[in-house]
Amino acid sequence: MFEESLIIKDWRKIDLSFGLIYPNTYQMGMSSYSIRLLYFMINSNPNYACERFFLPEKRKYPASGDNSSFNRIRSIENRFLPTDFDILGFSVHFENDFKNILWLLEKAQIPLESKKRLSYLSRNSEHYPLVIGGGPAITSNPLPMSKVFDLFFIGDVEPNLKEFFDKFLDFKSRNYSIKDFFTKLSKIEGIYIPSIDNPTNRTVLEDLNQSPTPVYQLLSKSENIKKIFEENYFIEINRGCPFRCKFCLSSFHNYPFRNKSFDEIIKSIKNGLKYSNFEKFSFIGSCVSSHPRFSEICEFILNSGKRFSIPSIRIEHVTPKIIQILERGDIKTITIAPETGNDSLRYDLNKKVSNDSILRAIEMIRKSKIKNIKFYFLIGLPGETDDDIIEIVTLLKSIEKLGFTGNQLKVNINPFVPKLNTPYENKCHYYLSENLHILLERFKTLERELRRLSSIKIKFKAPKRTINAARLQTLISLGDSSISELLLRYYANGATMGALRRVEKELGFSIDDYFRKIQDGYKPWTI
Repeated sequence: MFEESLIIKDWRKIDLSFGLIYPNTYQMGMSSYSIRLLYFMINSNPNYACERFFLPEKRKYPASGDNSSFNRIRSIENRFLPTDFDILGFSVHFENDFKNILWLLEKAQIPLESKKRLSYLSRNSEHYPLVIGGGPAITSNPLPMSKVFDLFFIGDVEPNLKEFFDKFLDFKSRNYSIKDFFTKLSKIEGIYIPSIDNPTNRTVLEDLNQSPTPVYQLLSKSENIKKIFEENYFIEINRGCPFRCKFCLSSFHNYPFRNKSFDEIIKSIKNGLKYSNFEKFSFIGSCVSSHPRFSEICEFILNSGKRFSIPSIRIEHVTPKIIQILERGDIKTITIAPETGNDSLRYDLNKKVSNDSILRAIEMIRKSKIKNIKFYFLIGLPGETDDDIIEIVTLLKSIEKLGFTGNQLKVNINPFVPKLNTPYENKCHYYLSENLHILLERFKTLERELRRLSSIKIKFKAPKRTINAARLQTLISLGDSSISELLLRYYANGATMGALRRVEKELGFSIDDYFRKIQDGYKPWTI
Protein backbone atom coordinates (compact mmCIF):
# COMPACT_ATOMS: atom_id res chain seq x y z
CA MET A 1 0.00 0.00 0.00
CA PHE A 2 1.19 3.51 -0.84
CA GLU A 3 -0.22 6.76 0.56
CA GLU A 4 0.01 10.04 -1.29
CA SER A 5 0.33 13.30 0.73
CA LEU A 6 1.30 11.52 3.94
CA ILE A 7 2.51 14.01 6.57
CA ILE A 8 5.26 12.86 8.95
CA LYS A 9 6.56 15.45 11.40
CA ASP A 10 9.55 15.56 13.74
CA TRP A 11 8.04 15.43 17.22
CA ARG A 12 11.04 17.27 18.66
CA LYS A 13 9.76 20.37 16.87
CA ILE A 14 6.07 20.31 17.80
CA ASP A 15 4.01 21.55 20.73
CA LEU A 16 0.98 19.29 20.41
CA SER A 17 0.37 15.71 19.25
CA PHE A 18 -3.09 14.60 18.12
CA GLY A 19 -4.11 11.01 17.47
CA LEU A 20 -6.96 11.06 14.95
CA ILE A 21 -9.06 7.91 15.16
CA TYR A 22 -11.75 6.50 12.92
CA PRO A 23 -13.09 3.60 15.02
CA ASN A 24 -13.22 1.08 12.22
CA THR A 25 -10.94 -0.35 9.55
CA TYR A 26 -8.43 1.57 7.46
CA GLN A 27 -10.52 1.19 4.33
CA MET A 28 -13.62 2.63 6.02
CA GLY A 29 -11.70 5.46 7.65
CA MET A 30 -9.91 6.51 4.49
CA SER A 31 -13.29 6.77 2.78
CA SER A 32 -14.36 9.38 5.35
CA TYR A 33 -14.10 13.03 4.39
CA SER A 34 -13.96 14.01 8.08
CA ILE A 35 -10.66 12.18 8.52
CA ARG A 36 -9.09 13.95 5.54
CA LEU A 37 -10.43 17.34 6.60
CA LEU A 38 -9.25 17.09 10.22
CA TYR A 39 -5.88 15.66 9.17
CA PHE A 40 -5.37 18.62 6.85
CA MET A 41 -6.64 21.27 9.29
CA ILE A 42 -4.57 20.10 12.27
CA ASN A 43 -1.38 19.43 10.32
CA SER A 44 -1.65 22.87 8.67
CA ASN A 45 -0.24 24.23 11.92
CA PRO A 46 3.53 23.54 11.86
CA ASN A 47 3.52 23.15 15.66
CA TYR A 48 0.92 20.38 15.65
CA ALA A 49 1.33 16.77 14.58
CA CYS A 50 -1.78 14.82 13.62
CA GLU A 51 -1.40 11.07 13.06
CA ARG A 52 -4.06 8.44 12.32
CA PHE A 53 -5.23 5.25 13.98
CA PHE A 54 -7.55 2.59 12.58
CA LEU A 55 -8.68 -0.79 13.81
CA PRO A 56 -7.46 -4.13 12.46
CA GLU A 57 -9.78 -6.11 10.20
CA LYS A 58 -10.19 -8.87 12.79
CA ARG A 59 -10.54 -8.30 16.51
CA LYS A 60 -12.01 -10.08 19.49
CA TYR A 61 -14.17 -8.35 22.10
CA PRO A 62 -13.23 -7.33 24.68
CA ALA A 63 -9.63 -6.46 23.87
CA SER A 64 -8.52 -8.21 27.06
CA GLY A 65 -9.58 -11.45 25.35
CA ASP A 66 -7.74 -10.57 22.14
CA ASN A 67 -4.37 -12.36 22.13
CA SER A 68 -2.64 -9.80 19.91
CA SER A 69 -0.10 -7.44 21.48
CA PHE A 70 -0.98 -3.90 22.52
CA ASN A 71 1.79 -2.89 20.10
CA ARG A 72 -0.63 -3.85 17.34
CA ILE A 73 -2.23 -0.40 17.58
CA ARG A 74 0.22 2.20 16.33
CA SER A 75 -0.17 5.41 14.35
CA ILE A 76 0.18 5.20 10.58
CA GLU A 77 2.74 8.00 10.34
CA ASN A 78 5.40 7.52 13.04
CA ARG A 79 4.22 4.18 14.47
CA PHE A 80 3.65 5.72 17.90
CA LEU A 81 1.37 4.21 20.53
CA PRO A 82 -1.92 5.93 21.48
CA THR A 83 -0.51 6.66 24.94
CA ASP A 84 2.25 8.77 23.36
CA PHE A 85 -0.23 11.45 22.25
CA ASP A 86 -1.53 14.56 24.04
CA ILE A 87 -5.02 14.09 22.64
CA LEU A 88 -6.91 11.18 21.09
CA GLY A 89 -9.77 12.40 18.90
CA PHE A 90 -12.45 9.98 17.67
CA SER A 91 -14.55 10.80 14.61
CA VAL A 92 -17.75 8.85 15.31
CA HIS A 93 -20.24 8.34 12.49
CA PHE A 94 -22.10 5.20 13.55
CA GLU A 95 -23.45 4.17 16.95
CA ASN A 96 -22.44 0.55 16.42
CA ASP A 97 -18.79 1.64 16.27
CA PHE A 98 -18.94 2.53 19.97
CA LYS A 99 -17.70 -0.94 20.93
CA ASN A 100 -14.69 -0.30 18.66
CA ILE A 101 -13.85 2.85 20.61
CA LEU A 102 -13.71 0.79 23.79
CA TRP A 103 -11.68 -1.92 22.06
CA LEU A 104 -9.01 0.53 20.93
CA LEU A 105 -8.72 2.23 24.32
CA GLU A 106 -8.43 -1.10 26.13
CA LYS A 107 -5.95 -2.51 23.62
CA ALA A 108 -3.86 0.65 24.14
CA GLN A 109 -3.99 0.03 27.93
CA ILE A 110 -5.91 3.24 28.54
CA PRO A 111 -8.64 3.16 31.22
CA LEU A 112 -12.05 3.13 29.57
CA GLU A 113 -13.71 5.53 31.98
CA SER A 114 -12.93 9.24 31.89
CA LYS A 115 -13.20 9.48 35.68
CA LYS A 116 -10.33 7.01 36.16
CA ARG A 117 -8.08 8.70 33.61
CA LEU A 118 -8.68 12.15 35.05
CA SER A 119 -7.98 10.95 38.60
CA TYR A 120 -4.46 9.98 37.50
CA LEU A 121 -4.03 13.41 35.95
CA SER A 122 -5.23 15.14 39.13
CA ARG A 123 -2.61 13.27 41.18
CA ASN A 124 0.12 14.16 38.64
CA SER A 125 0.92 10.46 38.40
CA GLU A 126 0.57 8.42 35.22
CA HIS A 127 -0.43 10.54 32.25
CA TYR A 128 -3.12 9.56 29.76
CA PRO A 129 -4.18 11.43 26.63
CA LEU A 130 -7.26 13.61 26.70
CA VAL A 131 -9.97 11.56 24.95
CA ILE A 132 -12.39 13.61 22.84
CA GLY A 133 -15.11 12.81 20.33
CA GLY A 134 -17.11 14.40 17.56
CA GLY A 135 -19.05 13.49 14.45
CA PRO A 136 -22.69 12.83 13.54
CA ALA A 137 -23.36 10.14 16.17
CA ILE A 138 -21.90 12.39 18.89
CA THR A 139 -23.79 15.52 17.85
CA SER A 140 -26.97 13.46 17.72
CA ASN A 141 -26.48 12.24 21.29
CA PRO A 142 -23.23 12.09 23.31
CA LEU A 143 -24.79 10.83 26.55
CA PRO A 144 -24.39 7.04 26.07
CA MET A 145 -20.60 7.56 25.88
CA SER A 146 -20.46 10.20 28.61
CA LYS A 147 -18.53 7.92 30.98
CA VAL A 148 -15.89 7.24 28.35
CA PHE A 149 -15.06 10.56 26.69
CA ASP A 150 -13.55 13.54 28.50
CA LEU A 151 -15.35 15.98 26.22
CA PHE A 152 -17.34 16.19 23.00
CA PHE A 153 -17.48 18.53 20.02
CA ILE A 154 -21.13 19.15 19.16
CA GLY A 155 -21.77 20.28 15.58
CA ASP A 156 -19.32 21.68 13.05
CA VAL A 157 -15.74 21.61 14.26
CA GLU A 158 -14.32 24.47 12.18
CA PRO A 159 -15.56 27.39 14.35
CA ASN A 160 -13.97 26.27 17.62
CA LEU A 161 -11.04 23.92 16.93
CA LYS A 162 -8.38 26.65 17.08
CA GLU A 163 -9.67 28.06 20.36
CA PHE A 164 -9.76 24.57 21.86
CA PHE A 165 -6.12 23.94 20.90
CA ASP A 166 -5.06 27.34 22.26
CA LYS A 167 -6.62 26.56 25.62
CA PHE A 168 -5.16 23.05 25.67
CA LEU A 169 -1.63 24.38 25.03
CA ASP A 170 -2.11 26.91 27.82
CA PHE A 171 -3.19 24.10 30.14
CA LYS A 172 -0.27 21.92 29.06
CA SER A 173 2.34 24.63 29.57
CA ARG A 174 1.03 26.09 32.83
CA ASN A 175 -0.07 22.80 34.38
CA TYR A 176 -3.12 24.11 36.25
CA SER A 177 -5.89 21.80 37.42
CA ILE A 178 -8.05 19.79 35.04
CA LYS A 179 -11.09 21.32 36.71
CA ASP A 180 -9.94 24.84 35.82
CA PHE A 181 -9.12 23.67 32.30
CA PHE A 182 -12.61 22.28 31.83
CA THR A 183 -14.14 25.46 33.22
CA LYS A 184 -12.28 27.47 30.59
CA LEU A 185 -13.30 25.05 27.84
CA SER A 186 -16.95 25.15 28.88
CA LYS A 187 -17.11 28.75 27.69
CA ILE A 188 -16.45 27.62 24.11
CA GLU A 189 -19.74 27.06 22.31
CA GLY A 190 -20.10 23.53 20.99
CA ILE A 191 -17.93 21.78 23.58
CA TYR A 192 -19.80 19.54 26.01
CA ILE A 193 -17.96 18.22 29.10
CA PRO A 194 -19.84 15.41 30.85
CA SER A 195 -18.05 15.79 34.19
CA ILE A 196 -19.46 19.31 34.62
CA ASP A 197 -22.56 18.82 32.44
CA ASN A 198 -22.26 22.28 30.94
CA PRO A 199 -25.05 23.55 28.66
CA THR A 200 -23.92 24.07 25.08
CA ASN A 201 -25.29 24.71 21.62
CA ARG A 202 -24.48 22.99 18.35
CA THR A 203 -21.89 25.00 16.46
CA VAL A 204 -22.72 25.89 12.87
CA LEU A 205 -20.26 27.02 10.23
CA GLU A 206 -22.52 29.52 8.49
CA ASP A 207 -20.28 30.06 5.45
CA LEU A 208 -19.18 26.70 4.06
CA ASN A 209 -16.46 28.46 2.06
CA GLN A 210 -14.69 28.87 5.40
CA SER A 211 -14.20 25.11 5.59
CA PRO A 212 -10.97 24.40 3.71
CA THR A 213 -10.95 21.66 1.11
CA PRO A 214 -7.74 19.73 1.83
CA VAL A 215 -5.34 20.66 -0.96
CA TYR A 216 -2.88 17.81 -0.48
CA GLN A 217 -5.27 14.95 0.19
CA LEU A 218 -4.45 11.58 1.62
CA LEU A 219 -4.93 9.10 -1.20
CA SER A 220 -4.47 5.40 -0.55
CA LYS A 221 -3.14 3.34 -3.45
CA SER A 222 -3.35 -0.42 -3.07
CA GLU A 223 -3.95 -3.62 -5.00
CA ASN A 224 -7.06 -4.34 -2.93
CA ILE A 225 -9.91 -5.25 -5.29
CA LYS A 226 -12.58 -4.13 -2.81
CA LYS A 227 -11.83 -0.44 -2.90
CA ILE A 228 -14.37 2.04 -1.56
CA PHE A 229 -13.32 5.67 -2.11
CA GLU A 230 -9.84 5.75 -0.62
CA GLU A 231 -8.19 6.48 -4.00
CA ASN A 232 -10.56 9.35 -4.85
CA TYR A 233 -10.07 13.07 -4.31
CA PHE A 234 -12.90 14.44 -2.13
CA ILE A 235 -14.73 17.71 -2.79
CA GLU A 236 -17.38 18.89 -0.31
CA ILE A 237 -20.27 20.35 -2.30
CA ASN A 238 -22.76 21.13 0.44
CA ARG A 239 -23.65 20.37 4.05
CA GLY A 240 -27.06 19.53 5.44
CA CYS A 241 -30.10 18.80 3.31
CA PRO A 242 -32.91 21.14 2.18
CA PHE A 243 -35.65 18.48 2.04
CA ARG A 244 -36.15 17.83 5.78
CA CYS A 245 -37.16 14.16 5.59
CA LYS A 246 -38.37 13.32 9.09
CA PHE A 247 -35.97 10.43 9.67
CA CYS A 248 -32.88 12.18 8.33
CA LEU A 249 -29.99 13.02 10.64
CA SER A 250 -28.39 15.41 8.17
CA SER A 251 -31.54 17.47 7.63
CA PHE A 252 -31.81 18.31 11.31
CA HIS A 253 -28.30 18.04 12.78
CA ASN A 254 -26.59 19.80 9.89
CA TYR A 255 -29.27 22.44 9.48
CA PRO A 256 -29.25 24.92 7.77
CA PHE A 257 -28.51 23.59 4.30
CA ARG A 258 -25.39 25.29 2.93
CA ASN A 259 -23.72 25.12 -0.49
CA LYS A 260 -20.09 25.87 -1.13
CA SER A 261 -19.76 28.54 -3.77
CA PHE A 262 -19.16 27.49 -7.36
CA ASP A 263 -15.89 29.46 -7.44
CA GLU A 264 -14.60 27.78 -4.28
CA ILE A 265 -15.46 24.33 -5.61
CA ILE A 266 -13.74 25.03 -8.95
CA LYS A 267 -10.67 26.28 -7.08
CA SER A 268 -10.60 23.04 -5.07
CA ILE A 269 -10.93 20.95 -8.23
CA LYS A 270 -8.03 22.84 -9.83
CA ASN A 271 -5.90 22.27 -6.71
CA GLY A 272 -6.68 18.56 -6.87
CA LEU A 273 -5.70 18.40 -10.52
CA LYS A 274 -2.48 20.31 -9.84
CA TYR A 275 -1.20 18.59 -6.72
CA SER A 276 -2.57 15.03 -6.66
CA ASN A 277 -2.49 11.90 -8.77
CA PHE A 278 -5.91 10.24 -9.00
CA GLU A 279 -8.59 9.20 -11.48
CA LYS A 280 -11.83 10.27 -9.87
CA PHE A 281 -13.37 13.02 -7.72
CA SER A 282 -15.89 12.06 -5.02
CA PHE A 283 -18.56 14.64 -4.23
CA ILE A 284 -19.31 15.01 -0.52
CA GLY A 285 -22.74 16.11 0.68
CA SER A 286 -26.12 14.73 1.70
CA CYS A 287 -27.71 16.14 -1.44
CA VAL A 288 -25.01 17.16 -3.90
CA SER A 289 -27.49 17.39 -6.78
CA SER A 290 -29.19 20.29 -4.94
CA HIS A 291 -26.25 22.57 -5.68
CA PRO A 292 -27.59 25.25 -8.08
CA ARG A 293 -24.60 24.73 -10.40
CA PHE A 294 -24.25 20.97 -10.00
CA SER A 295 -24.24 20.24 -13.73
CA GLU A 296 -21.57 22.89 -14.35
CA ILE A 297 -19.35 21.37 -11.64
CA CYS A 298 -19.70 17.95 -13.28
CA GLU A 299 -18.96 19.34 -16.72
CA PHE A 300 -15.86 21.17 -15.47
CA ILE A 301 -14.45 17.92 -14.10
CA LEU A 302 -15.26 15.99 -17.29
CA ASN A 303 -13.66 18.69 -19.44
CA SER A 304 -10.56 18.38 -17.24
CA GLY A 305 -10.23 14.73 -18.20
CA LYS A 306 -11.32 13.27 -14.86
CA ARG A 307 -14.37 11.32 -13.71
CA PHE A 308 -16.51 11.73 -10.60
CA SER A 309 -18.76 9.76 -8.27
CA ILE A 310 -21.87 10.92 -6.45
CA PRO A 311 -23.32 9.37 -3.27
CA SER A 312 -26.94 9.39 -4.50
CA ILE A 313 -29.29 11.57 -6.45
CA ARG A 314 -32.77 12.87 -5.70
CA ILE A 315 -35.45 11.41 -7.95
CA GLU A 316 -36.67 14.86 -8.92
CA HIS A 317 -33.15 15.81 -10.02
CA VAL A 318 -32.98 13.05 -12.64
CA THR A 319 -33.32 14.93 -15.92
CA PRO A 320 -32.16 14.19 -19.47
CA LYS A 321 -29.37 16.74 -19.03
CA ILE A 322 -28.13 15.18 -15.78
CA ILE A 323 -28.28 11.69 -17.27
CA GLN A 324 -26.24 12.86 -20.25
CA ILE A 325 -23.61 14.27 -17.88
CA LEU A 326 -23.52 11.06 -15.83
CA GLU A 327 -23.12 9.05 -19.04
CA ARG A 328 -20.17 11.20 -20.05
CA GLY A 329 -18.70 10.56 -16.61
CA ASP A 330 -18.90 6.81 -17.24
CA ILE A 331 -21.15 6.34 -14.22
CA LYS A 332 -22.04 2.62 -14.10
CA THR A 333 -24.54 2.70 -11.22
CA ILE A 334 -26.90 5.39 -9.99
CA THR A 335 -28.21 5.35 -6.41
CA ILE A 336 -31.70 6.47 -5.39
CA ALA A 337 -33.65 6.11 -2.15
CA PRO A 338 -37.43 5.67 -2.52
CA GLU A 339 -37.48 4.52 1.17
CA THR A 340 -40.88 2.82 0.68
CA GLY A 341 -43.18 1.62 -2.09
CA ASN A 342 -46.19 3.58 -0.88
CA ASP A 343 -46.83 7.20 -1.93
CA SER A 344 -48.75 8.02 1.25
CA LEU A 345 -46.09 6.62 3.59
CA ARG A 346 -43.35 8.34 1.60
CA TYR A 347 -45.19 11.67 1.84
CA ASP A 348 -45.52 11.14 5.60
CA LEU A 349 -41.73 11.02 5.69
CA ASN A 350 -41.81 14.46 4.04
CA LYS A 351 -40.35 12.90 0.91
CA LYS A 352 -42.73 14.37 -1.65
CA VAL A 353 -42.00 11.96 -4.49
CA SER A 354 -44.65 9.75 -6.09
CA ASN A 355 -44.25 6.27 -7.55
CA ASP A 356 -45.17 7.70 -10.95
CA SER A 357 -42.30 10.20 -10.78
CA ILE A 358 -39.94 7.40 -9.66
CA LEU A 359 -40.96 5.28 -12.65
CA ARG A 360 -40.55 8.20 -15.06
CA ALA A 361 -37.03 8.90 -13.75
CA ILE A 362 -36.05 5.23 -13.89
CA GLU A 363 -37.34 4.91 -17.44
CA MET A 364 -34.99 7.74 -18.41
CA ILE A 365 -32.14 5.89 -16.72
CA ARG A 366 -32.99 2.58 -18.45
CA LYS A 367 -32.82 4.23 -21.87
CA SER A 368 -29.36 5.59 -21.03
CA LYS A 369 -25.95 3.93 -20.87
CA ILE A 370 -26.31 3.66 -17.08
CA LYS A 371 -27.49 0.09 -16.69
CA ASN A 372 -27.46 -0.43 -12.91
CA ILE A 373 -29.54 1.18 -10.18
CA LYS A 374 -29.01 0.83 -6.45
CA PHE A 375 -32.10 1.29 -4.27
CA TYR A 376 -32.39 2.04 -0.56
CA PHE A 377 -35.57 1.13 1.27
CA LEU A 378 -36.49 1.32 4.96
CA ILE A 379 -38.72 -1.01 6.93
CA GLY A 380 -40.19 -0.40 10.37
CA LEU A 381 -41.25 3.14 9.53
CA PRO A 382 -43.85 4.84 11.73
CA GLY A 383 -47.33 3.85 10.54
CA GLU A 384 -46.03 1.07 8.29
CA THR A 385 -48.22 -1.97 7.64
CA ASP A 386 -47.67 -5.36 6.00
CA ASP A 387 -49.38 -3.97 2.89
CA ASP A 388 -46.65 -1.32 2.63
CA ILE A 389 -44.05 -4.09 2.43
CA ILE A 390 -45.89 -5.68 -0.48
CA GLU A 391 -45.96 -2.27 -2.18
CA ILE A 392 -42.14 -2.22 -2.17
CA VAL A 393 -42.31 -5.48 -4.14
CA THR A 394 -45.01 -4.08 -6.44
CA LEU A 395 -42.93 -0.98 -7.18
CA LEU A 396 -39.85 -3.05 -7.97
CA LYS A 397 -41.90 -5.35 -10.24
CA SER A 398 -43.08 -2.25 -12.14
CA ILE A 399 -39.46 -1.13 -12.45
CA GLU A 400 -38.37 -4.54 -13.73
CA LYS A 401 -41.04 -4.37 -16.43
CA LEU A 402 -39.28 -1.32 -17.85
CA GLY A 403 -36.71 -3.73 -19.25
CA PHE A 404 -34.16 -4.50 -16.52
CA THR A 405 -32.60 -7.96 -16.33
CA GLY A 406 -29.71 -9.88 -14.78
CA ASN A 407 -29.16 -8.27 -11.37
CA GLN A 408 -29.22 -4.72 -12.75
CA LEU A 409 -31.32 -3.60 -9.77
CA LYS A 410 -29.46 -3.78 -6.45
CA VAL A 411 -31.79 -3.52 -3.46
CA ASN A 412 -30.70 -2.54 0.05
CA ILE A 413 -33.21 -2.93 2.88
CA ASN A 414 -32.43 -1.40 6.27
CA PRO A 415 -34.47 -1.15 9.46
CA PHE A 416 -35.45 2.43 10.32
CA VAL A 417 -33.43 3.71 13.32
CA PRO A 418 -34.91 6.75 15.13
CA LYS A 419 -32.52 9.60 15.95
CA LEU A 420 -32.81 12.19 18.68
CA ASN A 421 -33.68 15.72 17.64
CA THR A 422 -35.55 14.60 14.54
CA PRO A 423 -39.36 14.45 14.20
CA TYR A 424 -39.24 10.65 14.55
CA GLU A 425 -37.09 10.63 17.68
CA ASN A 426 -39.63 8.69 19.79
CA LYS A 427 -40.75 6.21 17.11
CA CYS A 428 -39.16 3.05 18.53
CA HIS A 429 -42.29 0.88 18.53
CA TYR A 430 -40.79 -1.90 16.39
CA TYR A 431 -37.82 -2.34 18.74
CA LEU A 432 -39.92 -3.46 21.68
CA SER A 433 -39.27 -7.18 22.22
CA GLU A 434 -42.82 -8.16 21.37
CA ASN A 435 -42.59 -6.42 17.97
CA LEU A 436 -39.20 -7.62 16.73
CA HIS A 437 -40.84 -10.58 15.01
CA ILE A 438 -42.79 -8.13 12.83
CA LEU A 439 -39.56 -6.69 11.43
CA LEU A 440 -38.16 -10.17 10.90
CA GLU A 441 -41.28 -11.32 9.02
CA ARG A 442 -41.17 -8.22 6.82
CA PHE A 443 -37.54 -8.90 5.97
CA LYS A 444 -38.40 -12.51 5.12
CA THR A 445 -41.35 -11.41 2.97
CA LEU A 446 -39.15 -9.06 0.97
CA GLU A 447 -36.41 -11.66 0.62
CA ARG A 448 -38.87 -14.31 -0.58
CA GLU A 449 -40.68 -12.07 -3.05
CA LEU A 450 -37.64 -10.27 -4.44
CA ARG A 451 -35.75 -13.51 -5.13
CA ARG A 452 -38.40 -14.23 -7.74
CA LEU A 453 -37.36 -11.18 -9.77
CA SER A 454 -34.46 -11.90 -12.10
CA SER A 455 -33.38 -8.28 -12.36
CA ILE A 456 -32.83 -7.87 -8.62
CA LYS A 457 -29.75 -8.53 -6.56
CA ILE A 458 -30.57 -8.46 -2.85
CA LYS A 459 -27.95 -6.58 -0.84
CA PHE A 460 -29.11 -7.54 2.64
CA LYS A 461 -28.08 -10.60 4.62
CA ALA A 462 -28.85 -12.21 7.99
CA PRO A 463 -32.07 -10.31 8.81
CA LYS A 464 -32.10 -11.37 12.47
CA ARG A 465 -28.56 -10.08 13.04
CA THR A 466 -29.41 -6.89 11.16
CA ILE A 467 -32.47 -6.26 13.33
CA ASN A 468 -30.56 -6.93 16.56
CA ALA A 469 -27.84 -4.51 15.47
CA ALA A 470 -30.48 -1.89 14.61
CA ARG A 471 -32.11 -2.35 18.03
CA LEU A 472 -28.78 -1.75 19.76
CA GLN A 473 -28.15 1.23 17.49
CA THR A 474 -31.57 2.60 18.48
CA LEU A 475 -30.74 2.19 22.17
CA ILE A 476 -27.47 4.08 21.74
CA SER A 477 -29.10 6.70 19.52
CA LEU A 478 -31.85 7.41 22.08
CA GLY A 479 -29.92 6.61 25.26
CA ASP A 480 -29.13 8.77 28.27
CA SER A 481 -26.08 8.62 30.57
CA SER A 482 -27.44 5.49 32.26
CA ILE A 483 -26.81 3.64 28.99
CA SER A 484 -23.08 4.33 29.42
CA GLU A 485 -22.72 1.69 32.17
CA LEU A 486 -24.77 -0.77 30.11
CA LEU A 487 -22.48 -0.30 27.10
CA LEU A 488 -19.33 -0.72 29.18
CA ARG A 489 -20.57 -4.02 30.61
CA TYR A 490 -21.92 -5.17 27.27
CA TYR A 491 -18.47 -4.63 25.80
CA ALA A 492 -16.69 -6.32 28.72
CA ASN A 493 -18.91 -9.39 28.26
CA GLY A 494 -17.98 -9.81 24.59
CA ALA A 495 -20.20 -7.27 22.79
CA THR A 496 -22.71 -9.90 21.62
CA MET A 497 -26.49 -9.97 21.81
CA GLY A 498 -26.19 -12.62 24.52
CA ALA A 499 -23.92 -10.27 26.45
CA LEU A 500 -26.50 -7.50 26.14
CA ARG A 501 -29.22 -9.75 27.60
CA ARG A 502 -26.95 -10.81 30.49
CA VAL A 503 -26.07 -7.22 31.31
CA GLU A 504 -29.75 -6.21 31.29
CA LYS A 505 -30.36 -8.81 34.01
CA GLU A 506 -27.24 -7.87 35.99
CA LEU A 507 -28.17 -4.19 36.10
CA GLY A 508 -31.90 -4.74 36.45
CA PHE A 509 -32.29 -2.63 33.34
CA SER A 510 -35.06 -3.15 30.80
CA ILE A 511 -34.46 -1.94 27.24
CA ASP A 512 -38.18 -2.32 26.58
CA ASP A 513 -39.07 -0.12 29.57
CA TYR A 514 -36.57 2.46 28.37
CA PHE A 515 -38.08 2.50 24.89
CA ARG A 516 -41.56 2.90 26.37
CA LYS A 517 -40.23 5.86 28.34
CA ILE A 518 -38.95 7.37 25.07
CA GLN A 519 -42.34 6.74 23.43
CA ASP A 520 -43.99 8.62 26.30
CA GLY A 521 -41.94 11.71 25.49
CA TYR A 522 -38.69 11.35 27.45
CA LYS A 523 -35.94 13.30 25.68
CA PRO A 524 -32.46 12.78 27.15
CA TRP A 525 -30.51 15.20 24.93
CA THR A 526 -31.54 18.38 23.13
CA ILE A 527 -29.47 20.50 20.79
